[in-house]
Amino acid sequence: MSEQLFIQGPVGQIEVFVDYPQGDVKGFAVVCHPHPLQGGTPHHKVPTLLAQMFLEHGCIVYRPSFRGSGESAGVHNEGFGETEDTLTVIQYARAQHTTLPFYAGGFSFGAHVMAKSYDSLPVELRPKQMILCGLPTATVAGLRHYQTPAIQGDILFLHGEADDITLLSDLIAWAKPQRHLVTILPGANHFFTGYLKQLRIAISRFLISN
Repeated sequence: MSEQLFIQGPVGQIEVFVDYPQGDVKGFAVVCHPHPLQGGTPHHKVPTLLAQMFLEHGCIVYRPSFRGSGESAGVHNEGFGETEDTLTVIQYARAQHTTLPFYAGGFSFGAHVMAKSYDSLPVELRPKQMILCGLPTATVAGLRHYQTPAIQGDILFLHGEADDITLLSDLIAWAKPQRHLVTILPGANHFFTGYLKQLRIAISRFLISN
């Protein structure tokens, strides 16, 4: 059962769900959820899977609720205010675990927010490893255009080949000048429906590699 806590953010309280690993604590992780106006919450299956993988890796995991969702204050802010809030959560978590390595993850809109948060952090405070699933890098049909910063580091990009919300072709165009590795799940849609086992395998290999 997740512990619920509240952190003071730029526009009021941020609701955060915290999970603790069963064995030795080896790190801490912050995981961001998909678009709250499209039904995204910290309990969505993909951020939940990310949290499980980090827990198995020995991390204490923090999953904040974005502005205006759950019991977090404020209103949806297109990823700008959400980035400020995520940085606040990262700062809080780091203060609790000053000697532990930091890991990060996000799915869809949450991957966008985590990429922006990563870009805003000084190099020495960036996560040791980061996992971004279904990262939006261009126009998402019916929603908006995403400006995703160029980022470098030990990052796992996971994307569904049949994703019709955040197109694989857009991610490849964004990743090409940075020469990123991209892990593609053939046939998978944006929500990785029926592909959670494959996600788990890819994430496990990535985390064990370091």
